[in-house]
Amino acid sequence: MQWRSALILGILVSLGFGAGVAWAESGDVNGNGRIDDEDFRLIDQYLDGSIILQDNQIRAADTDRDGKITRKDRDLLARRFAKLGVKATPKGKSEASKIQLDSSDSGVVVDKVTGKPLAGVEVSLPDENVTVRTDSQGRFRLPRYAPGKILTVRASTYVPKSVTLSRSGSLADLKLEQLNAQLTVVDDHLYHLGNDNFDPNSANAVQFSKPAVGGRYEKTFDLENYPAQDLTLRIGSLIGVDTRESVAAGQSGLRDRLLPDRGGLRIFLNGSAIARLVLNGDDLTVPLPRWLLQKGSNTLVFSTDPFDQAGISLAATPASYYGPGIDLDDIEFAHVIIEDVTGSLVQGQLEQNMAKKLSK
Repeated sequence: MQWRSALILGILVSLGFGAGVAWAESGDVNGNGRIDDEDFRLIDQYLDGSIILQDNQIRAADTDRDGKITRKDRDLLARRFAKLGVKATPKGKSEASKIQLDSSDSGVVVDKVTGKPLAGVEVSLPDENVTVRTDSQGRFRLPRYAPGKILTVRASTYVPKSVTLSRSGSLADLKLEQLNAQLTVVDDHLYHLGNDNFDPNSANAVQFSKPAVGGRYEKTFDLENYPAQDLTLRIGSLIGVDTRESVAAGQSGLRDRLLPDRGGLRIFLNGSAIARLVLNGDDLTVPLPRWLLQKGSNTLVFSTDPFDQAGISLAATPASYYGPGIDLDDIEFAHVIIEDVTGSLVQGQLEQNMAKKLSK
């Protein structure tokens, strides 16, 4: 945040701490030997320009050690605060985007077929860099977040799963499907497409914390044989889509007259447009036409780029080009999986690497 010189000159505040005071721990801004609501109040006042802090206080508030105090430092301290079981009063962001420090979301991860609880499963809120693992009974607890965040679940030898949190509190059982010859995990991460420029009334606007990676996402998968029928693309979760359809469904707060006729997430297979997703949701499926597939390498592209929306060939427009006035719909999605009931897909190296990593 940039300082306003008039404010600095007019509101320099002395808090009574000597320059040589040693702060008890990172986050103890007021120097009383513990982290409490007063520390958050001082950080909030610093961030909104009401006060300035002494050097020792700045070092105490600089949680990520990057030499400056930002909203990220406050959020990191809030998460530590939550682990200590201390109540705080977050300030400065929309209520819908903040962690509630006095409660938690809980759930159980089980095998989809047997119903057996799964231990050691990785449960994450990737947008917030929060990850826990299930206990011996498959149970987990996460700091409570308001609805709209994508929660992801990953375990060795299982298909990754994601859900959009619909409400805080107890989650229904999360059922994981075992990997098999009919399923290929193309990508098991969460991505934010767009340009970090969106209206506060956009769908899931307050949920975006990860920086955008641009208007396009591209990934390849291999076919060992030419498939006997269409394949199916599975997307774990999709949020942030602003279209006339999502407005009508109550998912976006924008006015539909301001939205383009062909908005949404466009999906391309080997250079040809095959689908346009206009609603947010979980467990989305898109047919991959057999006649567009080929033996060997195949390429998927997800795009919110308005050039692609206009039907211009992918090859005609560089992925990095966004001219003046060009806006991209900011969306997030998690997990890309290919399903083939004939079993002609080869399990990818990514899937093997993920299994090894999660088994450690």
